[in-house]
Amino acid sequence: MPSACCVPNCKSNYTKNSPNISVFSFPRDENTRRAWISAIKRDNFVPTKYSKVCAKHFPENQFLTVREAFNTSTGELIQVPMEYKRLVPGAVN
Repeated sequence: MPSACCVPNCKSNYTKNSPNISVFSFPRDENTRRAWISAIKRDNFVPTKYSKVCAKHFPENQFLTVREAFNTSTGELIQVPMEYKRLVPGAVN
């Protein structure tokens, strides 16, 4: 079972029968980390390496859903859907 979300009143991934929602670890970048802590609004919260925030707390435009590569020999831009969503760098919930 994936980790549960640390945002107050969020029940993502808490029960065995709930659908699995992607979760994300707190960023290492200190400024982005502080922004996440501020956004989740928990008093005196200090995230650990096990603290996670689920995908429900991010707008869709904060996710990467395709990988892109440029083929220099043909001039073609190749896009491949990603199996799992990833957050864009600097994404804030």
